[in-house]
Amino acid sequence: MLCGIKVAVHVLGLERISVNQLFSAMVASTVFLLGFLLSGVLTDFKESEKIPGELATSLHTLKLEIQAIQVYHPEAQVAAALEAVAGLGHSLVDWFMERITTEQILLCHERAHGEVVNAAVQFKGDASTLRGRLMQDMAMILFKINRVQTIRDTTFVPLVYWMADIAAVLLFGGLVLSRADNIAESVFFLAVISFIVILLLRLIDDIDNPFDFSDLDSAEDVSIKLLEHAVDRL
Repeated sequence: MLCGIKVAVHVLGLERISVNQLFSAMVASTVFLLGFLLSGVLTDFKESEKIPGELATSLHTLKLEIQAIQVYHPEAQVAAALEAVAGLGHSLVDWFMERITTEQILLCHERAHGEVVNAAVQFKGDASTLRGRLMQDMAMILFKINRVQTIRDTTFVPLVYWMADIAAVLLFGGLVLSRADNIAESVFFLAVISFIVILLLRLIDDIDNPFDFSDLDSAEDVSIKLLEHAVDRL
């Protein structure tokens, strides 16, 4: 579309801007701003990649620790706790896919926490270490739930987004209105620069929420396959 507008402007003789060093500085500043934005959202994205694996580890550890109670005390009834942990895992997957709300996953966590406590109190003797690990794993799962929700709700500095959009529009306008002796070269550079800038803007907007699984247009989301496999094992 931009290239078509460029050709029309050239044919109508509406090109009014000369390409000079200031124009090159404008291109460089726009690319720098986009690089700053990309590095900022990539930080959260790299952190988000770890969360599904950490949740899978906590769920698997909970299962092993609860089963250990029955090893120490064969008469202990831990089936309900194991079922609650498996249910929490299924609910986590549904929550990531946005099939249930945050309030629902928090209620599921509370129910699973109660069952884990009921299993923990059946361990007799010095249970501070075992019970402490169980409560720590449940607390870690809750912490990760809140962290994911924070990442979903928080966007990168909105003012910087506006600056990047405005800079891109001004850059495209300058490229369209710039004078060129060779229209083929001008259209080529406009196509390359606009493609890179628009692609970066779309990429930044996409990876700003790495847990947007319900959006079919979202191409860059973290993988939850490890969590899904862990839940299947549970």
